[in-house]
Amino acid sequence: MKQFFIVDIFVNGGPVMYLIMFCSVVALAILIERIRFYSRNNVNGNNLMKRVRAAINTHHFTDAMRICREDASPLANVIAAGIDHLDYKKEDLLDVMRHEAMIQVKKYDRHVSKLSTIASVTPLLGLTGTVTGMISAFSVISNVGIGDPTALAGGISEALYTTAAGLLVGIPALVAHNWCEAKSNDFIEQVETHSLDLANQVNALEGNLEEAAA
Repeated sequence: MKQFFIVDIFVNGGPVMYLIMFCSVVALAILIERIRFYSRNNVNGNNLMKRVRAAINTHHFTDAMRICREDASPLANVIAAGIDHLDYKKEDLLDVMRHEAMIQVKKYDRHVSKLSTIASVTPLLGLTGTVTGMISAFSVISNVGIGDPTALAGGISEALYTTAAGLLVGIPALVAHNWCEAKSNDFIEQVETHSLDLANQVNALEGNLEEAAA
């Protein structure tokens, strides 16, 4: 039975193909895990903050905290940290939320650096396979000459297959890495926007209470 093309590449690519295959499996596992994480935490920040602001404006701080705890997303955890310290001054309140944001950002960046490493390493592994394949081809030439083209096929195919495999794994890994980084940057922007929004709202409420007391 004729082998599938991908199996043919793997078989004829030489020992380096095992390393490239391992990198591809790791990259795919990371991507699947990241897709599941982003899907679970695809929160509408504006809708969340609308509900939180409404609760805070009516001084229902417990309800605001409950909204965040029920949401349980990384963004909600940052806002919950702020609600838990509403008695702080504006800058101190922002510092609390920034500290929590640093903890939550790690959830977005989990394993992402590994994708970057795979994107960088697999083309180099492919190049390594190319070099070893050409060495094999030249070794054949030194032994049997150039009169038998089929004798050279093994080394040359090894050289070409590993190059192709390295690029086929490295390029998608790079795209996946950039996509994950974009998700992380989007989360950071949401945190900065909504944290400042919450701090300004609390500061305004304190000002109104002071004016009413006067």
